[in-house]
Amino acid sequence: MALPKQVIEVAEELLVLRGDGQANDLWLWEHARRVIHLAQMLALLPEAREIGDDQPDQDAVALAALFADAGWAVQVEHDEISHWQVLNRPTNDIQRELGVGALQDRAADLLPTKTVEIAVRAIRECNDRYTRIPEARALSEAENLDEIGIMYVLRQFRQYQAEGCPIDQLVVTWNRHIEYHYWDARINDCLRWETTRHIARSRLKAVEQVMHALARDREAADLKHTLKSAGIDTSSVSARLS
Repeated sequence: MALPKQVIEVAEELLVLRGDGQANDLWLWEHARRVIHLAQMLALLPEAREIGDDQPDQDAVALAALFADAGWAVQVEHDEISHWQVLNRPTNDIQRELGVGALQDRAADLLPTKTVEIAVRAIRECNDRYTRIPEARALSEAENLDEIGIMYVLRQFRQYQAEGCPIDQLVVTWNRHIEYHYWDARINDCLRWETTRHIARSRLKAVEQVMHALARDREAADLKHTLKSAGIDTSSVSARLS
């Protein structure tokens, strides 16, 4: 059984935020859609269940993924945070509980009780590295995998733009992460399964290419190389304004 259309509509109404100027901010809603897709696919892996466990309940996995980060939207509704702060760090336990409340208040009467109960437990325990709940494990892997890759670049860009930071800061932060082996630690600490760790490393290779291209473009390194190859002196050209 797929989630009822009414449940999707209720969640969309909550997760599509009002940005500055009252424009729709789809950041949180699109994140939820990605996590649902990831979590349901990851739930099919043998790694999603331990010996003796049943296959994760796909409907409960989808429902949990839909509301797992709804706490951010609740905080925006209550003017506790600005919309641009949404997902600028991992979702904490307080926000998970707010997500549970949103699920129970807005969608619980639209679904079987068992599905809701499993989804609630999955949300509450997905931050627990040692949870025994297969739905929580699938949700956790999906959440953490979504934070690695090109989405990392977009997340950082969104935050830096809101804070008035230059694009250069993306490259600086990326290089610092590489220097201090941030991603190695993140993958080992946050991802449980070898399948997701392998995918995460592949995604980071793609990001590395993007960041190299960004560093090249901001300095016009390709044009400099072309001019130098043609014997043209560029020393009189300032790279950027001071």
